[in-house]
Amino acid sequence: MPQQRIAESLERYFHFPITGIVFTHGNEPPQLFLDYAVRNRTPVFVSSHRTSRFIGILIDILDAALAPQTLLHGTLVEVFGVGILMQGKSGVGKSETALELVERGHRLVADDAVQVVCRDGSWLYGYASQTIEHHIEIRGLGIINISDLFGAGAVRSEMRIDLIVHLEDWDEKKEYDRLGLEDTTEEILGVEVAVMTIPVRPGRNVPILIETAAKNFNLKSRGLHPARRFEERLVHMIRESTPGS
Repeated sequence: MPQQRIAESLERYFHFPITGIVFTHGNEPPQLFLDYAVRNRTPVFVSSHRTSRFIGILIDILDAALAPQTLLHGTLVEVFGVGILMQGKSGVGKSETALELVERGHRLVADDAVQVVCRDGSWLYGYASQTIEHHIEIRGLGIINISDLFGAGAVRSEMRIDLIVHLEDWDEKKEYDRLGLEDTTEEILGVEVAVMTIPVRPGRNVPILIETAAKNFNLKSRGLHPARRFEERLVHMIRESTPGS
């Protein structure tokens, strides 16, 4: 194609409002093309990826960057593969519980401030900001680095939030759920997340309760609901023992 026709084609091409141009497969753009790009202030990139792979990567990046986000107060940990966001008033023991869970082989994601992003409109993921990443505040000890103390295996950069656990001081006048028959949820960024409340008082081993909650969540995820199965057995035994039933 004659140089003049190429120039005319490029003139028409760059007449459109182009955000950016990417050459895939490691292809280098011709100098004339770059001249027009500079003249029209159009960014030009070169990627070694094949086109389909690059599009997939770009979609993932844009999905993460443009997804709805919020900041929540709490501590996010991974326990038996379950992402648990512990929330409660300051001093209730969230950080201490997280530290004990790390001691027991689980992993810390974020302490105090949890950045939450909604992906695909149906999943919530939490992570820590770069400022406080892998750090945790323990009253009396100060700020400690979990990764330095326990190794890289004791932390992770992000985790899907599967369960929210509200830690609160034990209230003798409040009636707490003792059977666990009803599954309650809480909406965050339009996503319903399972939620439970654990009352805290001296003598209660909260880390063990958190571990049990994670195992119970895994059972429910597989369609096994221990509380409902117990209720069904109880109803069946009552019917069997009732004359004329």
